[in-house]
Amino acid sequence: MSFCYQKNFSNPTLPVDEAQFYALVRAGKWNENIDKFRETGDASLKRKLPAFIFQATFDATTSKAGKTGAWRKQAATLLTGLVVMDIDHVEDPKGVFDKWGLGTDEHGFINKDAARRILLVYITPSGKGLKVVFKADAAVGNLIDNQHRMAEILGVEVDESCKDASRMSFICKESDILYIDKELFTYENKEFAEKYNAEYRAGHSGVTQTDTVAHQDGQQAAEQSGNLDTGSMESVANGQCSMVNVQCIKWRDYDIQCIIDKRYGAKLPCAADSNRHNESLKLASDLLVLFDGDRKLVQRILERQSWVQEIIEERDENVAQTVASAAERMADREKKYLTQCPSKAMQEAISQACGQTWKQITQGETTDAATIGEEEIEQWLWDWGEKIEALFPYYPALQDACKGLKRNQYPVALIVSGALMMTLMTRCTYRFYHRPSKLRRLNASALIIGDPASGKSFATRLYEFLAAPIVAADKAGKDTINRYREEMKTKGANKEKPKKPKVVVRVHPSRTSNAQFIQDMVNAVENVDGTDMQLHMLTFDTELDNTLSVQKGGSWIDKQNLELKAFHNEEDGQAYSNMDSIMQDFNVTWNYVYTGTPIALKKKVNEQNFGSGLATRLTCIPLPSTHFEMMDLDEEVDEDIDNRLLEWAKKLDKTKGELSIKRIVRTMYDWTARRMADAKDNESKADEMLLKRCAYHGINYSAPFIVMRHWGDLHQEGDYWCGEFETDEIDDQLAELIVNIQFACQRHYFGSLAEKYFDDKLRDASTNRRHHQRTIEEYNRLADEFTIDDVVNCLHIGINAARSRVKRMVKDGAVARCGEYVENGTTKVRYKKKAILIF
Repeated sequence: MSFCYQKNFSNPTLPVDEAQFYALVRAGKWNENIDKFRETGDASLKRKLPAFIFQATFDATTSKAGKTGAWRKQAATLLTGLVVMDIDHVEDPKGVFDKWGLGTDEHGFINKDAARRILLVYITPSGKGLKVVFKADAAVGNLIDNQHRMAEILGVEVDESCKDASRMSFICKESDILYIDKELFTYENKEFAEKYNAEYRAGHSGVTQTDTVAHQDGQQAAEQSGNLDTGSMESVANGQCSMVNVQCIKWRDYDIQCIIDKRYGAKLPCAADSNRHNESLKLASDLLVLFDGDRKLVQRILERQSWVQEIIEERDENVAQTVASAAERMADREKKYLTQCPSKAMQEAISQACGQTWKQITQGETTDAATIGEEEIEQWLWDWGEKIEALFPYYPALQDACKGLKRNQYPVALIVSGALMMTLMTRCTYRFYHRPSKLRRLNASALIIGDPASGKSFATRLYEFLAAPIVAADKAGKDTINRYREEMKTKGANKEKPKKPKVVVRVHPSRTSNAQFIQDMVNAVENVDGTDMQLHMLTFDTELDNTLSVQKGGSWIDKQNLELKAFHNEEDGQAYSNMDSIMQDFNVTWNYVYTGTPIALKKKVNEQNFGSGLATRLTCIPLPSTHFEMMDLDEEVDEDIDNRLLEWAKKLDKTKGELSIKRIVRTMYDWTARRMADAKDNESKADEMLLKRCAYHGINYSAPFIVMRHWGDLHQEGDYWCGEFETDEIDDQLAELIVNIQFACQRHYFGSLAEKYFDDKLRDASTNRRHHQRTIEEYNRLADEFTIDDVVNCLHIGINAARSRVKRMVKDGAVARCGEYVENGTTKVRYKKKAILIF
């Protein structure tokens, strides 16, 4: 075994032999994905492909979800001795390959030694690139050093993002393989592995032959003029070059220098702020997005900035390497998100310089900066789906609930099944961190929002099985009421009327009168451990539009008041003069699940009624667009899955008592505290409003799955199950995933309404004020590796505030400790960025 492959991000790597290699490149499913990707440019198709890792295999480690396997982690690297070189943006990859003359007697302009080292060349899934797999030479250096040497021989440019040993290469079609040597499947270079394994495990994957690389990059940059109208260049020592009098580089017909000047209009990076390198790195990242990854052009634009010219003159700054580092960061983002956006600071500069937003210019869209857009939410749905899939081994019922759905639809299945399951657990309670003396109920107000014919009917399947015990119990009550009504019809005017029976009916359709609904709700009382409990009502409707139409008049009118009070089981009452309405007070216990369209949601929650608080009570989850894709052909009837859901429904319907989820409640408290601190730093009243109730959602929707996971710890008392159990970090992950989904979707659907609500309040006081996500901007200003002192100097805050900020980022997984150092006899910690900060 020479190398390995990974089926998807949720699975560990597996070894590849010759048979497995050809099985992957010949698979019809993957070949179709590649063809569709080339036709549509839809990057999600590429993300679904398996990937080879030629340059390394991996020791067994444990994933965040607790699964052990050969996960693709740099810290577990075992180098194979193979090197992968990625050549991007090639219009005619076959033509480039033919110039090399591989596989012929005369090897074109490639020397024979280089030709013998190459084992595989194939066209990448985009059809616009080449992968070259070749033998490493320990004398040349590490992986990236070998790539630079081979690139020089082949006359191509190296993609610096391929420097890591854990870098993967998406598979190709067999027809795209231009050259292959069977030694690929047996080759091993122990000398290379022994020399560099420890370096890569320690995270050191940068170039070691810096002089040659800097000279090559500087030389190439000086030789090409790219998109410049006119200009001149001066050579600088050691291969660097500085732009002088470069005129009018355009981005979509706008002067890019004008945009940059707006970006740094308040203050230019300077030596006193120690931020010139970091700002050049961030500017390079933005420019790579704007100019479609054109590194040479980005390097030239950077080099014309006065503060970049300063660090070139002062310390011979390697601007080419800065751009390469920025490109690597962008590649890492693409693992998580399908598309890239400039930073908020750059987007604001574009708006100021161009008079239009970045999205208006690039996509013709008009969007509110306060709202998470469709593009971002669709990216996150895939990400959340992967995280939900990683939890399947721990929550099998969650996997059953997601049957037949695409990964980006898993979040809606989680919410619908969670809402129905917590209704079954109506006899259960828990204690929240606010007023813990009060026992809380599991309450759900779920709206699944998608376009017509987007697949919302999956919720009907879940309702059919998960609500079955409640529906079955209602049958006796409904039959009794219908018999009573028939008797009333047959009684004469002077005859004694039968007394209306008191029955329990919990499921109510949209067409239910207020009087009937309230009467059934107060009738649904059961004594649980000596205490009378009012059981939850349940409404399920696949057409929110229909529900809203019914609400406009008739006996359903004013049920929005009940919807508002249901979330916290608040007290309500009625005192009508008609004989059917009994004068009484009651607590609202009602869970509801609706599916509907975005238009229906706007009718439900809009600018006029936003201040009611309904928005933060709702769990609104988007059902993504199908993007012209057919659903999978499903010809098998899997009754086992349906039966398992039905059996779990029956079990959950027989649960009672206080849930022992103190750890989950504490986790939600910590999460809310971190988000509240972010909102304070951002001076965002909107975020403060939207996140306040998020913790309830995290607890309520995770509770049924947590109980099922720890079912073995429960015991039976009569007909019901109860008992204590201990939650762990896996349960924490589920609750945090749900609360992150809730907060992001709140901002997606209601962010602009929340901002406008507070802006209107301020406008009334003649105090318009815009809110900016300062935490994200400040996070982006930090270097990839930094210390507490760096945070103090970069953000201009006190040492205690800096420690607090870093502690929050560590807790959120945005940064991690990466080492220690000693300064003036004191041991200090160094931190490294891990992800994109979204809060």
